[in-house]
Amino acid sequence: MDLRKKAEEVAERLQKYYKQVEGWTSTKKSKNFEISYIQSEEFSGHLYKGEAIYNCPPKTVFDYVEPLPDGPRAKWDTNMKKIEILKWIEKPDLRINRACTASAMLGLISPRDFVDVILVRETEESFSTNAISIEYPECPEAKDHVRGWNWSCGMICVKYPEDPNKCKLVSLIQPDIKGMLPKNVVEAAIPGSMVEFFTKLEEALKKDGKLSS
Repeated sequence: MDLRKKAEEVAERLQKYYKQVEGWTSTKKSKNFEISYIQSEEFSGHLYKGEAIYNCPPKTVFDYVEPLPDGPRAKWDTNMKKIEILKWIEKPDLRINRACTASAMLGLISPRDFVDVILVRETEESFSTNAISIEYPECPEAKDHVRGWNWSCGMICVKYPEDPNKCKLVSLIQPDIKGMLPKNVVEAAIPGSMVEFFTKLEEALKKDGKLSS
């Protein structure tokens, strides 16, 4: 399997999803963020899109959301219990990650883990992570986690050329969390977890003095 080619295809797919205007249903909205969804092209569930604007340089925001074991996200994102790099395919931009999530909805959703190939990209328009789950025999399923599956997903930190201290963060996710859970339970949990993600990120940036007024 050519993992670079696979991840580059994901990156192109995510750009298409991000730029798609029609068909989205808004599920949560405030002055700071919006969460919406659309039928996934890749599996029977939904593709979720979260968008939030931060008064902060795009590279700073990207550094706070990139899933690295020693990065800021490991400290502020309490829903992410563990982040591991299983293998560097090619430094510094292509790797295999394992992410372990906490239980959700008062324990109704038990802890999950995901094994993804991740491509990090910088273009004139954005910084981004571009990820998709893969079969990786070197990391078998753990007894204390249900192995989930991420279809094409990632974070796009969009630059504002006219304002280097401002950016838009776009989260695109379409997880199949597996297990025996009813679909409506899963779909009820995802938008709320995205709101929590954006809110905690803002709190972390503010606490660390990264936001401009």
